[in-house]
Amino acid sequence: ICIDACARRAFHRGNSKKAEHFLEEMISLSEKGNLHCSPKNHSFSSVINALAKSGDSDAVERAEKIMEKAEEMISPNSILYNSYLDCIVKNGGNGQTHKAESVLRKMISMRQSGRHDAQPTAFTYSIVLSCFARDKEKGAAERAEKILFEMERLHELGCSEVATDTRHYSSVITAWAKSGSPDAVQRSMALLDRMEQNYRNGNLHAKPNSYCYNSCIHAIAKSPNAGKAKRCQEILNRMIAARDLGFHDAAPSQVTHSTIINACAFDYGGDDDRKLAFGLAKSCFQALLESNELTDSSFLNFFHNIVRHLKHGAVRDQLSEAVFHEGCKRGFIGKRVLKSFQKASPEAYARLLPSGENFIPKEWSQNVSAREKL
Repeated sequence: ICIDACARRAFHRGNSKKAEHFLEEMISLSEKGNLHCSPKNHSFSSVINALAKSGDSDAVERAEKIMEKAEEMISPNSILYNSYLDCIVKNGGNGQTHKAESVLRKMISMRQSGRHDAQPTAFTYSIVLSCFARDKEKGAAERAEKILFEMERLHELGCSEVATDTRHYSSVITAWAKSGSPDAVQRSMALLDRMEQNYRNGNLHAKPNSYCYNSCIHAIAKSPNAGKAKRCQEILNRMIAARDLGFHDAAPSQVTHSTIINACAFDYGGDDDRKLAFGLAKSCFQALLESNELTDSSFLNFFHNIVRHLKHGAVRDQLSEAVFHEGCKRGFIGKRVLKSFQKASPEAYARLLPSGENFIPKEWSQNVSAREKL
């Protein structure tokens, strides 16, 4: 009971160490012959859960020592191993995928030797793959994808406890999006196609949601390749189609539109590509205006699109001025937005702000971050 109380309040400084202290006392009493105080799986799991919540820099190291003691005293079950994995994910930082994968492999080995109480579950795989989604280590995305495909094969062989769902696929797509790999877009899109196909084949838990689609758009935005707008438009169309079929968790969101605007700003293809990029960015910016889901980055990235895709002239000046007025009205004129406006239309900037940024009303920047305020 004392351990559980500390675990539930582990966010408070020192409670994880209190939980460890109670566990150490139980171990000590047990080793002296008081078997009624022998810690069980739940005891070890509660302490590791406390460490997972603590945010302590040495949380993973301490959890590892507790797991070693647990393996010495009892037969750890999947709940205990999952708690340890959760601690690794929440406190391990970059480079912890190997540790998490090692735990997974150990659990798989136990299942193969008949230890079904310690076999990995769908939740186990979800924790491990989320670790890969947070890590930018080279090769992490390939390893995550391999684990995902292993899950699919196990399920096909009759292991119902490891059925893939949206969380598993989205973690691997995210891992690819963050990987910086030359084929990140291709691999992310292939997984998205795979999810949709699996859903059509009867896996009702594998329906892509907006997070999956947005991760693919993020991969496109980070890609150095031309034709970003065309790929973004294809994904946006799929999201709209899914929404119209009643799958509202796949509907385009503020993140969708914002990421597309950013991707379009860096589409350096030919004239047709740039025309498509600007048209798509404009429609996404309009969607943000209508939904009132804007940020100062929305204005900043749309000004980038104006600068990169519109030729100098009356059209560019008029649009830049209209966007600037909208930003003033909504309180999103920060330092970088103002500089982007000046770059988009020096003429409009000079005319509207003859004294520069020295006499700008505070309400024009009331909704920007502190570091962006004028």
